[in-house]
Amino acid sequence: MSRRGHSTALLTALLAVLITAIGMFASARAAEPAAPKTYRVLFVGNSLTYVNDLPAMVRALGAAQAVPVRFETQTFVAPGGSLAERWKDGAAAKALGQGHWDAIVLQERGGLMACMVDQELRSGTECRLSDRAHREFAARAQAAGARTLLLATWGPDDAWQAKLDRAAKQMAARIDAEIVPSGATLRRYASKHGDKDTFPDTVHPSLPATLIMAAQVYRAVVGSEAQAGDVTIDFALLPPRAAIKADAPMEAQPQLKGDGKTLVLAASAVAPLLAEAKP
Repeated sequence: MSRRGHSTALLTALLAVLITAIGMFASARAAEPAAPKTYRVLFVGNSLTYVNDLPAMVRALGAAQAVPVRFETQTFVAPGGSLAERWKDGAAAKALGQGHWDAIVLQERGGLMACMVDQELRSGTECRLSDRAHREFAARAQAAGARTLLLATWGPDDAWQAKLDRAAKQMAARIDAEIVPSGATLRRYASKHGDKDTFPDTVHPSLPATLIMAAQVYRAVVGSEAQAGDVTIDFALLPPRAAIKADAPMEAQPQLKGDGKTLVLAASAVAPLLAEAKP
């Protein structure tokens, strides 16, 4: 074989080895599992959201999955605050426009939304401001490519709860939002386990109730049910009168970090609460 023929054969062999190596590398890369998605969720509300730290509970529930699901959250809340107040101060709206979010969770103050299905109360200033805040937040979320979730809350009795549920459905239809049906679910839980185990101070959720809410938010964001696993609570279970600043994310406020103690909820205790959270 001539020198030129030998060089051509060698080059051909090297190319074949290179092509094989590239193919093997591509196959190996294709076999690698995709990096898990991080879900970014913005919460806006008041003590019904921050008592026991619902956003942190969602993060903990995600971390407890067999294949961990990662959540990043920012939470804008204040004791007794309304969505109109949070819209007016501008902090949550600004955060919504500054980064990619998968969803925004809106939680209105207590039974306020019931006014929207009450002929006498619907034209009141507070009711009109609530309606406007829902629409403004939803429009800003849509512009940012985020879904809007309405965290439906609970009332003091069945009649009030029925008003809240109807109002949530009407609002969801108007602003193209999905309902997280925590109010009706926790009322059902309370009918089986008692109000004291569900709303210890008659208003705010217990730890089991917050975990039920977290499972519902998880489902609404991820699109599948959370599975039972040991849930590690390494965050403060905030009380109703927590020293929260409304104009900054709750996650960035050092006075809310707690004492560093850890509580682990066993999967056996988590499982029945996840069952309660299902539709």
